[in-house]
Amino acid sequence: MKKSGLICSVVAASLFSVSSMALAQQEDAPAQPTAEQIAQEVQGNTRFIAQNALSKAKSLLEYYGDFAPFGLALFPNGDIKYVWAVRPGEEVENLNAPLVLNTVRTALGTQAQAGRILGSAVVYKYQATGDAEEPQINIELEYLGGFSQVLATRYTETDEGYQYSEGVFGSFNPIVFAENNAGVEAN
Repeated sequence: MKKSGLICSVVAASLFSVSSMALAQQEDAPAQPTAEQIAQEVQGNTRFIAQNALSKAKSLLEYYGDFAPFGLALFPNGDIKYVWAVRPGEEVENLNAPLVLNTVRTALGTQAQAGRILGSAVVYKYQATGDAEEPQINIELEYLGGFSQVLATRYTETDEGYQYSEGVFGSFNPIVFAENNAGVEAN
């Protein structure tokens, strides 16, 4: 074989080998999730956050009879951590609830802005003006990418303990995951 034929063979083999390696790398690359898969993950993780937040709020209400606003963060590894501006069991009688809410939202917003958390919940008691309305537990649910929803669960205290209604979902603008935390402000 002539030198030029040998060089052409080596070059062709090299090109074939490089293109085969590139194709193999593409096949080994993880598949990109579809929009539907992402939506299902957000929905599942948000449901997980809501269940944990409501469970914690109910247990605090039943054990202490009251609670200050608190937060919950979902980390990428699936861990949940709580954010307390006022620890459970501490005095909440003359609490400045808007200040505590803003403190919790700011702490969660800092974690969201740093990319450390996937989702959050801000949990607080709400009583509409007037005694006709039952008090409720509100949970502001947010998730990376702009998902935000509020879950409101009314409750009454009876001789047997607390009774809870079915939760109702509503919409609100993101605060914790707002771009640059522009939505975090004192209420």
